[in-house]
Amino acid sequence: MTIETPAPSDAWRQLGSWIAEVQDLSNDSHAYPLAQGSILAGDELGISEVPGTASVVRTLLDAAVDDLASAYTLVTVAGRLSPVGVPTLVRGAIELAGLGMWVLTGHERSGRQERALRIAYDSYSNAIRFHAHRSKSPALSADQRAKANDWAVENRISAADLADAAAKAGLKKTRVTAQLNRTEALKEVDTARDTQFFSDWQLCSGFAHGLAWAPSMFHTRVGTHTMEGGGTITLSTMTEESALIMLQWGQHAIEELRGTFGAGRIFVTDGADATLVSKPMKKMEAETAAKGLRIEYQRPISAPRRPASSTVFSAGPGGSKSDK
Repeated sequence: MTIETPAPSDAWRQLGSWIAEVQDLSNDSHAYPLAQGSILAGDELGISEVPGTASVVRTLLDAAVDDLASAYTLVTVAGRLSPVGVPTLVRGAIELAGLGMWVLTGHERSGRQERALRIAYDSYSNAIRFHAHRSKSPALSADQRAKANDWAVENRISAADLADAAAKAGLKKTRVTAQLNRTEALKEVDTARDTQFFSDWQLCSGFAHGLAWAPSMFHTRVGTHTMEGGGTITLSTMTEESALIMLQWGQHAIEELRGTFGAGRIFVTDGADATLVSKPMKKMEAETAAKGLRIEYQRPISAPRRPASSTVFSAGPGGSKSDK
């Protein structure tokens, strides 16, 4: 072992300390404040019925932390190296953190606002489908079906109000009401950042959906078993090392989101054209130089994060162009 590669017990302790830290922040309603005049403060629409960019991202961040903390507790407190439970919970953390990154890396202020509102609109759409299905279910009583129908109508009204408010605020209504494709959102983040949100999420999804290829790649085979009456199954197990690696995927995803969120909360800008870019610095500088542009960096003084985030700030052209 080296200083850079700590013993497993040290790695688990470090992870536990970090989880306690981010859980405390998630439990604090005053955590992650927006600096006056910051990028994300400027993103606020000032409409009480419509969530702001920061509130959507904060919700995704807190949910991601909860998923990862639950996976950590399953291993360290319950003492279960659950071969499906751990990957499923880590999958949730990666997906939620990735969606937060997708919102924050929208092109300029309008791109972030439209993506945040698309997340909110998608929630209403999902609720409509859920309640509409229950309103026609023969397994429910007439009163239960009627109540489900009322909830479906209520969510349709809320969704329409949100879309109308976005249009009145000068945002493109079709970008808010477009179907949210979470797979594509994660891929867009990876394209911008040269990361592996999607592939890590996809592998964890393999476990969550009971697909045999995922355990065959990640678990340790321990033997086979012939079932009574015929049929042979392969026996495999998740090792402590494998569980730690997977949990660290979730930790890195959350730290990338926290880093970009921090930049948006801290950096002050006068205009609406500021774009948060999270990608390897050398790649971004090369791409910008090729366009004949120059990046001016602003850096807050803060303690280093674990692991270090690749987040940088651009107050000029940059970010995802898919929102244009």
